Amino acid sequence: MNALLALFVIFLIFSVGDFVASKTKALVSMMLFAAVVFMVAFWTGLPKTIFDDSGLSAFAGVTISMFLVHIGTTIKVRDFAREWKTVVIVLFSTIAIAMGVYFVGKLFIDRYYALVGAPILAGGMVAYFVMNGVSEAVGRADISVFAVLVLVFQSFIGVPVASYFCKKEGLRVRDEYRAGNLSVDFSNGEGQHKTLLPPIPEKYNTANVILCKLALVGYASVLLGKATGVSMLIYALILGVLLREVGFLDEAALTKCNGFAFVLAGATCSIFSGLVNTTPAMVASMIVPLLIVMAIGLVCCAVVAIVMGKIVHFSCQLSIGLAVTAFFGFPGTYLISNEVARASGDSPEECAAV
Repeated sequence: MNALLALFVIFLIFSVGDFVASKTKALVSMMLFAAVVFMVAFWTGLPKTIFDDSGLSAFAGVTISMFLVHIGTTIKVRDFAREWKTVVIVLFSTIAIAMGVYFVGKLFIDRYYALVGAPILAGGMVAYFVMNGVSEAVGRADISVFAVLVLVFQSFIGVPVASYFCKKEGLRVRDEYRAGNLSVDFSNGEGQHKTLLPPIPEKYNTANVILCKLALVGYASVLLGKATGVSMLIYALILGVLLREVGFLDEAALTKCNGFAFVLAGATCSIFSGLVNTTPAMVASMIVPLLIVMAIGLVCCAVVAIVMGKIVHFSCQLSIGLAVTAFFGFPGTYLISNEVARASGDSPEECAAV
């Protein structure tokens, strides 16, 4: 297929997926929509080389470490300290999802399905990239397909659960605010963030400079991965966090240099490439294991979230709402929070408080 035609088809599917996600308030994510469309299209004659033909597969292979470094630059260490109760609930709930799916799940489903499903259900796209080599290591293409299915269908479970419990918490907060029992700080606690290294003046900190630093850090993560045997993607994420804190990297670096959308497209195509060799029979055989993984993960997530919420004095509904975000992540977290706030409050002040 012609490269530009391949790009057109891919971005057309992504565009329609964005529209569907917006209309369904992220209940049907772009990832879910695009995965289903690509699967059906491959079954009905879409060239299986479309991702290679577009150039995005090769592009993703080069930039995936930069993408993970970028993800690291969006994480603020000081937020972990300020929101330590949230961190405690989400941390233990995420561990519970991964351990529950693996140790309980392998009693009912294929051990390798449990192995790849556990971290992906708990960690989303980043975990998928780390686990992506399992299918090649054991010589089973079905494992890669199952990993993609977990990744794209988890939001279909997580979003409605999060919406339900966050709505209950939103109504509780609204009533507390109406009764005058809730003091709200609308400043969000942001202050000037001082770094070890002085920032580069904006007129010199061009997109090329930002990309240069990302490429350097990405290469460093590759070298560390080769030297230690640990996935370079893990090093890329950690280095992104640390080097942003000291001031070497910019916050949300790829977004700042206007490169995020295209790098994300490449990363997304590398995920969907796992669907190329699927068959209807293969996917049908994975429905039951997929449901088992989702059910175990949801139960473990909810139980541990409630327990940890009691310890840090968060309500059960807020604790579950926080914990289940492991199933879908950003931007679903942003969309649900704002949707709940608008639905719960009857005035701008009440919506802002929620």
